[in-house]
Amino acid sequence: MDLGGVDIVSDKLASHSASRQEHDEDSGSVWSCALLLATLFQDSVVVQSSAIMRIIPFLASLLRSDEIIDKYFAAQSLASLVCTGSRSIQLAIANSGAVVGAIAMIGLIESDMPNLVTMAEEFKLAENPSQIILRSLFDLEDVRTGATARRSIPLLVDILKPMADKPGAPLVALHLLTQLAEGSETNKVAMAEAGALDALTMYLSLSPQDSTETTIINLLGILYKNPDLLYYESSLSTLNQLVAVLRLGSRNSRLSAARTLQNLFDSESIRDTEVARQAIQPLLDMLESGNEIEQQATLGALIKLSAGNISKASAMFDVEGNTLESLYKILSFSSSLELKKDAAQLCYVLFENSDIRASPIATECLRPLISLMSSGSSLVVEPAVCALSRLLDEEHNAEIAATNEVVDLLVSFVPGTNYQLSEASIAALIKLGKDRPNCKLDMVKAGIIEHALDMILEVPISVSSSIAELLRILTNNSGIAKSSAAAKMVEPLFLLLRRPDVTMWDQHSALQALVNILEKPQSLAALKSTPSQIIEPLISFLDSPSQAIQQLGTEVLSHLLEQEHFQQDITTKNAVVPLVQLAGIGILSLQQTAVKALENISQSWPKAVADAGGIFELSKVIVQDDPQPSQALWESAALVLCNVLRYSSDNYVKVSLAVLVRLLNSTMESTVTIALGALLVQEKSNSRCAVAMAEAGAVRALLELLKSHRCEESAARLLEALINNSRVRETKVAKHSIAPLSQYLLDPQSKNQAAKFLVTLALGDIFQHEALARASDSVSACRALVSLLEDQPTDDMTMVAICALQSLVMHSRTNRRAVAEAGGILVVQELLLSPNVDIAGQAALLIKHLFSNHTLQEYVSNELIRSLTAALERELLSTSSINEVILRTIYVIFSNFRKVRFSEAATLCIPHLVCALKDGNEAAQESVLDTLCLLKESWPQMNEDIAKAQSLISAEAIPVLQMLMKTCPPSFHDRADNLLHCLPGCLTVTILRGNNLKQTMGSTNAFCCLQIGNGPPRQTKLVNQSICPVWNEGFTWLFDIPPKGQKLYILCKSKNTFGKSTLGRVTIQIDKVVTEGVYSGFFSLSHDGGKDGSRTLEIEIVWSNRPANDNM
Repeated sequence: MDLGGVDIVSDKLASHSASRQEHDEDSGSVWSCALLLATLFQDSVVVQSSAIMRIIPFLASLLRSDEIIDKYFAAQSLASLVCTGSRSIQLAIANSGAVVGAIAMIGLIESDMPNLVTMAEEFKLAENPSQIILRSLFDLEDVRTGATARRSIPLLVDILKPMADKPGAPLVALHLLTQLAEGSETNKVAMAEAGALDALTMYLSLSPQDSTETTIINLLGILYKNPDLLYYESSLSTLNQLVAVLRLGSRNSRLSAARTLQNLFDSESIRDTEVARQAIQPLLDMLESGNEIEQQATLGALIKLSAGNISKASAMFDVEGNTLESLYKILSFSSSLELKKDAAQLCYVLFENSDIRASPIATECLRPLISLMSSGSSLVVEPAVCALSRLLDEEHNAEIAATNEVVDLLVSFVPGTNYQLSEASIAALIKLGKDRPNCKLDMVKAGIIEHALDMILEVPISVSSSIAELLRILTNNSGIAKSSAAAKMVEPLFLLLRRPDVTMWDQHSALQALVNILEKPQSLAALKSTPSQIIEPLISFLDSPSQAIQQLGTEVLSHLLEQEHFQQDITTKNAVVPLVQLAGIGILSLQQTAVKALENISQSWPKAVADAGGIFELSKVIVQDDPQPSQALWESAALVLCNVLRYSSDNYVKVSLAVLVRLLNSTMESTVTIALGALLVQEKSNSRCAVAMAEAGAVRALLELLKSHRCEESAARLLEALINNSRVRETKVAKHSIAPLSQYLLDPQSKNQAAKFLVTLALGDIFQHEALARASDSVSACRALVSLLEDQPTDDMTMVAICALQSLVMHSRTNRRAVAEAGGILVVQELLLSPNVDIAGQAALLIKHLFSNHTLQEYVSNELIRSLTAALERELLSTSSINEVILRTIYVIFSNFRKVRFSEAATLCIPHLVCALKDGNEAAQESVLDTLCLLKESWPQMNEDIAKAQSLISAEAIPVLQMLMKTCPPSFHDRADNLLHCLPGCLTVTILRGNNLKQTMGSTNAFCCLQIGNGPPRQTKLVNQSICPVWNEGFTWLFDIPPKGQKLYILCKSKNTFGKSTLGRVTIQIDKVVTEGVYSGFFSLSHDGGKDGSRTLEIEIVWSNRPANDNM
């Protein structure tokens, strides 16, 4: 091998396979190579060579060679390989087609080349390598159940036909078919389809040797275990041959025939045939004359044959008397204990049939069986107990036995080393104990618990299984389960569960008994095992293929985990993964117990639950619809999930929105709180989540929480965040939220101010959408918001409520009226005087929206104007933006409701308007101008006194208006000028001095005369002997309407001894002064049609709302 011999031989065979035409020239080297490989392959080290896999196809190809020697030694090589090679090598040989070649060689060697066998012996090789190959490969499950076996079956079936040139081939094929049939239903069907049933029946009809006959019958027995084969026509032919064997065959053949008949009699159509009826007599003959094994086989065939109702069974057994009757006589009257033992064993078999078991004669067997049990003979006690146990499956038999006080007797048989007797006794006690509390108590008094606990860990597992089942039956009685004796069961039952050979049935019984006992927590007080020793075996049950064991395991674990020291044990952490898997399995009973266990574990090991996929699996329970989980299961799963989320907020984003929304429906406030927190985190981290939450029903669930006043603040916070999303507001859910939110605000039980604030904010968000503000439910929102304002909430809540009302009334007449009818106008009037300037401003804006048209004309009042005036008065020293809102509101009301312009309140408002005109910004000034112009337009229609009062008060604005004409934008000029030319005012003319008023003759004693229009003249004082007199004297004229087109005439004269002389005159157009306010300068005096530029008067003319100074 070290020199590469295997590779060289492999290459040699490959070369031969590739060049078939040179085969004849080098034939000797081929079989010698194969022989060499056969010898080498007996070494386990050699078969590890990498060339093995490459050489297998060449050897398989040699099996199809025309040369017997080549085939033979190729088979020897493959036989060595299958014996020493690995499983992979064996599978490679099976897949190479070698099986077909090996089958073809069956029977060839001994007939064609006996000298080859001699050569094989010299090299210590097998005599029949093909058989070794086939038997070894057919031992492999993959081969026996795979396509290779199915391809082989027809070939082997063909060999069953006797061949003169291959006399030993049929028997070999028979053994190989038996090997393939065992444990493979597919192969059995394949054999039947290949004609094996007919071939075997035909083979059997040829009366082969006894051993061959037995082998044939055994194979037929294996095949007919498949119920599908019973419907083949060949089954009737087989039945015929088997009956013939029962009559004429050898003892072994009859035994095999009886066993095979058991399988055939599974078919009702076969049982009903006359041939089947013909089998009764020879079977009864065997029953009477055969040994124990033959009796058992015979009894089995008879039981199958009698399957069905009692009348059919009686007819079949009436060939020569009733079999059961014969057995009863044996049990009752025979003096031979051996015979009684056999009869009891036969009864045991017969009593498996319910019809026979229920017959009167079967009931009669109770007394003799109990007598045998009381005999004290170990020879008959065991079969008697076994037969009795099976007979007790019939309820009326159990009732009769119970009254015969057999409990103490059976309990006495439980201890000891005869485990079959113990097992049968326990089985009988189990049947007696079902639904018979008195029997259970009798068992306890007789010491069954002590016996059972002494034995349970020392006896074979089958007996332990029966003991566990008996303990389960006993602990179904609550009185026994709560007793101190039951507490002693806990430790042994847990130790039983740790046995490696414990079966699923044992597990079920032990676990159910523990569930019954552990409902009483005190039963764990005497436990000596550590939590780890208890929990570790339970964890393995969580992965059991049995659903019942999984459920009981989780129930026991759940009971244990109610104890804190079990919760905190490190081994408990290992239970998390299987429990999590069970939680999401979709089987309600399993989910219930698994989630209950997780409920306790998650308190100590929340991270382990999360790492085991608990979030995903528990989420499946939360959203599970089919099957629908119970409320208790749902709440438990929700609690576990919340324990995981509570451990780390990082897990919030791992839970789907649909699950978190479902959690909002929980009746447990802690669950709802966690769900709300997680949803808020997700909403903040990704605004797009809001729409998904709404679609999952979050809004509806949150509204329900608010309605029930649970987790109000958090629910309201999340709800506001969702509704604040514009896309959510476009969905129907926003519209449907209006009424519930309004009802929450109106509910007297709504005490949480933070929640009310957020709900108000949510309503405000909703009504940003114009269509939602017009919705029919918005009327209720108006009432709710007004009611909220009446309760004098915080400033923030007041501001939000007012803004929400603004959105509501801005586009809806219906909402305006709803606010008014709810008393909203009076409430808002009071808010105008709020110390919070922002609230006052928003209140004014709300009033503006309310009265933006004539919808609420009946609600307009002087009081409303007074409130706005008071707000304006208070806010004049605050920010101009607030003034602007209030001013604009006043304008809107005056504009839409003409009647209020005539009110006293309107008159009293004017001084504050004038102040605002003086101190406000441009927007405020514009509002005042608009308002004053509105009032001015109404003066002609007003009562004269009111109009005069308003105009006089408005005249206070004249200086401001004159200033606006000079400093403000041109857009102001028309309104300001219009007002200036309609407001009453004072014209003050001041003659300051004269210049160069000298005369040609005499001194100048000057004075001035003033006259406007046709009015009376006014005269200044006389200033003597001065050509530059200083008068500094003013004259005032009052005008209800500013002068228009009028002129001021000033005549300057001098008075002396010769009389008065004219120094000159001045004419001034006074319209200009109304707009400019002040008109002053030096005016040249003119006389006789010409001007003298040297003579001037310095004059100042002022138009204002009052005299220029108090002394004038």
